[in-house]
Amino acid sequence: MTRQEAIFSKQKVIFEKLLATGFIFSKGIYSYQEIILDGDFEVRVRIDQTGHVFSQVYDLDLEEEYTAIHISRATGAFIGQVREAYLAVLERLAETCFVALPFAKDQTNRLAKKIAEEWSDPMDYPFEKHSEYASYRIGGKWYALIFPLKLAKLGVTGNKAELSVEVVNLKVDPDDMEGLLAQPGVYPSYHMSKKNWISVVLDDSLSDDALWELVARSRQLANPTPLRNSSGPDFWVIPANPKVFNIDAEFAENKIVYWNQKGKIKKGDLVAMYVTAPVQAIRYICRCLEAQIDNSSYPGDSAGKKRMKVELIHTFDDSLFPFAVMKEFGVRAVRGPRRLTKEMIEAIEKKMAGK
Repeated sequence: MTRQEAIFSKQKVIFEKLLATGFIFSKGIYSYQEIILDGDFEVRVRIDQTGHVFSQVYDLDLEEEYTAIHISRATGAFIGQVREAYLAVLERLAETCFVALPFAKDQTNRLAKKIAEEWSDPMDYPFEKHSEYASYRIGGKWYALIFPLKLAKLGVTGNKAELSVEVVNLKVDPDDMEGLLAQPGVYPSYHMSKKNWISVVLDDSLSDDALWELVARSRQLANPTPLRNSSGPDFWVIPANPKVFNIDAEFAENKIVYWNQKGKIKKGDLVAMYVTAPVQAIRYICRCLEAQIDNSSYPGDSAGKKRMKVELIHTFDDSLFPFAVMKEFGVRAVRGPRRLTKEMIEAIEKKMAGK
């Protein structure tokens, strides 16, 4: 990977910032030009609507692209000056108009976002000498290891052998191995036991839904004892925006209210209601009495919208579980329904018991 490629390798463009930075939009392309080195050269950057970046340096005297900066064996003080001025422009644009992502590939970043939203599992870097390796754990055990790799390491030959990809290693049931290896993008595990681990190339060969099923199964296999009894209720947290709905007034009048159906919450589950800004704290604990209620039971809803019926069972002072405390118990964000961590559940249950 070249230095200019590395600058944007784990970056996502913020299109709203491009025009303010000096880009011009025309025919689906954002274009930027900047003179460097006293007017002798010009940096030209183009960004398409998928966020892909193209960049060049033009020699204005010769009216042609100055390609010497891309040739690693081309050295000398002057070439070095042009190269550094060019890279400085790219680095400034990356800092101004892009946001850093944990991984280089789109599907890998979607997977990381899904894990954060669904389980709030933190990502760690298990190898000090290999900072590009990232892992997810449950109960201290790996269920996903993500790292860059050349396809040749997975036994791929031909034109694609030297292609650099991102891979996730996942735990599987050995009885399922044969069927899994027949799926696109799935290979015998790299550098882990091939009896019960696979490597999945994160290049959209496998759909997000199919990938997610494998990740969820790997997590289950890594920690066969779930945080809560499989026959018992799940414990969720959902956001409640006071600017949209006055939940305080509703609960003051009725202990049972209807709420928009959230994710996979089902009858019997417990639900912590996190009141969003400016409060930013868990205020109410409810029990789901009914789920997936058809809109015909709740007049005024649009067709297809589902409701759930929840009962208030406990109210907390906002000082007990503000977001800063929730983060200490492993809850990193509350942007939608998510299962609470074991530590968060235990803390809530203790407070509910008056301990």
